[in-house]
Amino acid sequence: DIENGSSANVDLSALVGTDDQGLSLSGNTLTLEDGGSVDLTPYLDNTDDQNISGSSLVGTDLTIGIENGTSETIDLSSLVGTDDQGLSLSGNTLTLEDGGSVDLTPYLD
Repeated sequence: DIENGSSANVDLSALVGTDDQGLSLSGNTLTLEDGGSVDLTPYLDNTDDQNISGSSLVGTDLTIGIENGTSETIDLSSLVGTDDQGLSLSGNTLTLEDGGSVDLTPYLD
């Protein structure tokens, strides 16, 4: 609609279409179905051949050495616990402080 004028219809159907470009990859070349390609070789980096070396454990610190890289140190102290179970003997029963016991009677000679 045009203000103070006549309406006009414009056929835009010629602009409607599909771009159904398919992609294919051959080696390092990415190709569009209807033409055009890109060589992906410059984006491939297969040169990271680092090895783990020079690793050590000092106390609770584990150091992972990386060849030609920065070493990483991991604090393992949270994994260290204590199992300070005390034992007591009452008659022929051996008892663990935090639970559990063994009757030693069958082993008496």
